[in-house]
Amino acid sequence: MKNEVTAKRLQFALSNANMSQQELVEKSGVGKSSISHYINGSHAPSNISAGKIAKVLGVEPLWLMGFEVEMKKEFSKEEGLKDSEFLYKFSLLKSRDKELILEIMDSMINKESGE
Repeated sequence: MKNEVTAKRLQFALSNANMSQQELVEKSGVGKSSISHYINGSHAPSNISAGKIAKVLGVEPLWLMGFEVEMKKEFSKEEGLKDSEFLYKFSLLKSRDKELILEIMDSMINKESGE
């Protein structure tokens, strides 16, 4: 299983939500075979699919994808819309540009924390 972390987290989130794979397919709009691949760890979800799945399961998309972030993040409606827009736009970037954005973000975070 090459995407073991995502698979385990997806299984955990499904269990927490008391939801079946079929319900997740219906509520998220992500295909049945794709969900199956994510759950068995043979594929990782795209940013867009992770966002759709995470929204239905009430978890953080980055957590679902294996990043070290909180499982759930509380958002106001306005913050949630901004974060969703950011994730969508970020998913449209080329890999090189994503790396650049992540470097800029790291720099901004380090500057704010006084490092």
